[in-house]
Amino acid sequence: MLKKCINKLLETENYHLEDVDYLAITITAELSDAFQTKREGILTILEALVKVFEKDKLRFISNKALFLNYEDAKSNPYSIAAANWVSTALFLGHFVSECILIDAGSTTVDIISIVDSKPASIGSDDISRLINHELIYTGGLRATIPSITHHVPYNGKKVRISFEKFALIADVHRILNNISEEDYNNDTADNRSKSLQDCYARLSRVICMDVETISREDLNIIAQFIYKKQIDIISREIRNFMELLIHQFIQFERNPQFIITGLSADFLIRKSLQTLGYLNIKSFEEITPLPNKISSSAYAVAGALYFQL
Repeated sequence: MLKKCINKLLETENYHLEDVDYLAITITAELSDAFQTKREGILTILEALVKVFEKDKLRFISNKALFLNYEDAKSNPYSIAAANWVSTALFLGHFVSECILIDAGSTTVDIISIVDSKPASIGSDDISRLINHELIYTGGLRATIPSITHHVPYNGKKVRISFEKFALIADVHRILNNISEEDYNNDTADNRSKSLQDCYARLSRVICMDVETISREDLNIIAQFIYKKQIDIISREIRNFMELLIHQFIQFERNPQFIITGLSADFLIRKSLQTLGYLNIKSFEEITPLPNKISSSAYAVAGALYFQL
């Protein structure tokens, strides 16, 4: 895969690898169940990288906001695991010295306080960030419906849902027009298409029905209900995060600046912040020269290394 990516880059941009000074890298793949442990994941990825790139040119962002060379990364693999949030915050810190960055992707939401142009998070790894409400395991595409709610409304009644993986939150957001078919870039729960018809079909199975036995109007009500429940989860986590942050940095109590990025930033984060009464919200793209895309942390890790150099 790395060879395919680099060959495409060399072809389309007319780059030459020998002209590249450094490669800035952030890794999130280590938690994949393709690996038994995070250590195995990191070491496997490091091994692949040195087969394609010069070892001395590799620089890895760590959860301590430092760039490590290959040897240091290999000797301390946990320090570079899931540190993409650090790169986004470090890069943004060059443009805004104090704010709260919220990066909402397909699977998770990162909440990062930036103070004196650097990330000022309490947690540094996944578990400590989950505990401190800095990482929320819900997103705009891959979240399962039972992770958001255990019941939905139907025919004026509260119905407990099936715990099968019949549908994903992407189906809900597609039905509600929060995302386009192109945005829906992960696999569907049944490996069928991302068309509206198939999204409705998957959602109907959540309460053991199908598109012949439940109307689109009823499914729209269910989709709206699930969406509200997801907003409630995120709003509650942001509220808890802000309580901890204000205890640590009192200046965030009055009109804090929020900067949002990621695929689901507008329909998940902006809405949650407005629900909580926060209105000082800007997009990553308004502040930095980078596009507000799902790959903002990949751009940012290069930008952060550039500024450090």
